[in-house]
Amino acid sequence: MMKIKLSDVNNASGGRYEFVFDIPAGEFDFPADDYHIDGTIKVRGTAENTGVGYRFEGRIDCHRCFVCDHCLEEVAEDQVHAFDEIYKEDVSALQDANLFSGDSIDIADLVRDVVIAGQPISNVCKPDCKGLCPQCGVNLNKSECSCDRTVVDVRLAVLKKLLEKN
Repeated sequence: MMKIKLSDVNNASGGRYEFVFDIPAGEFDFPADDYHIDGTIKVRGTAENTGVGYRFEGRIDCHRCFVCDHCLEEVAEDQVHAFDEIYKEDVSALQDANLFSGDSIDIADLVRDVVIAGQPISNVCKPDCKGLCPQCGVNLNKSECSCDRTVVDVRLAVLKKLLEKN
């Protein structure tokens, strides 16, 4: 749980309450088969009473492990995700805000959602990953091979034969 007491926020000097949470990644349910978050998730931020609600902003640091979709190498990377969310108690004023009730706000769902939304669509070790040779399977990031990797569009194969005849 990552609960922040609203009385602490309301009584904070300077109007901004600073919070820090270090939570094991295993306490979150990340619904992914192609990556996992491990180690400790570090959440740092501030909360302030805006008069009509509460604003939470900060950053989430986590460690992500995955297998590259192109070269099949295991990769680990540190990630940083920013968040800036508004919480309101009044349902009628809920436009672009999260609903809360009670004397504290639990930001665990916010942290989980921000980490999930911050994941890339594809798992690639680096933007210019060359992948594996389709002929022999060598990792082209580490070494070259002598295979012919020319890709011929089968729709144009007839035209290629015509050019070879001339």
